[in-house]
Amino acid sequence: MFGHSSSKKTETFADQLPLARQWLATGKGRYLLTSEERMLQAMLPRIFGHHASMLGICPDGKLLDYSQVVHGTMLTPLAEAPSESVIRLDVNEWPIQPRSMDLVLLHHALEFSEKPHRVLREACRTIVPGGKLVVVGFNPLSVWGIYRLFGMGANSIMRRGRYFHHRRIEDWLTLLNFSRCHLHYGGHLYPFCSHLKPSHQSWLQNHAGLRKLPTGSFYMLVATKDRAGMTRYHSRWQTSRKRLLGASYARNTASRDAI
Repeated sequence: MFGHSSSKKTETFADQLPLARQWLATGKGRYLLTSEERMLQAMLPRIFGHHASMLGICPDGKLLDYSQVVHGTMLTPLAEAPSESVIRLDVNEWPIQPRSMDLVLLHHALEFSEKPHRVLREACRTIVPGGKLVVVGFNPLSVWGIYRLFGMGANSIMRRGRYFHHRRIEDWLTLLNFSRCHLHYGGHLYPFCSHLKPSHQSWLQNHAGLRKLPTGSFYMLVATKDRAGMTRYHSRWQTSRKRLLGASYARNTASRDAI
């Protein structure tokens, strides 16, 4: 008995992604996503560039539409509908050229990854000097953080996710040559306010937001990559999918499709 080891398989981001998307389609999920979209709509238009990518639980890449970046790409470990704006990958090994992205958006990707630090490192590797990393994460020190621990079933996908305090993310980013620019909170008193009238919801969000209360159910962290000694990659390649992706990506994709 003492020599027995658990055979339980560690769930990957690909395993949990379909369940997270199902939750986003519920009433509480839609309310939360709408609150996050409102914040991204206010912040992303300030970011410019040629290429942006998004990895997260949103079922499409529409969150990137709020930015001014020319080309937006959705990253996914699942076999999505074929599209020039979708790249299928292993979330722990991105087949994207270093220093090629002006913006990377991680939308609750860290909470459901088996190797969150590795995902963060891969995202940071692809960003150009002066480029932006935007992390949307659940706030563990919130009403929602407490509710999901005690008010949800053991098998709920939201309970199984790991919530990281923003300071932990910032510590990781410091080691990856990033500096923090902005931290904002949203979804205050969620999920108990989700039944309120839209006018009351708006007042509550504005009241809490103006005071920068750290009680929001989610946070948005915007970090900038330091410029020291680096060369922007897109000055040397065209807006070509083959140039943007790693050289081995086409071969790997062809092999995978043939299976």
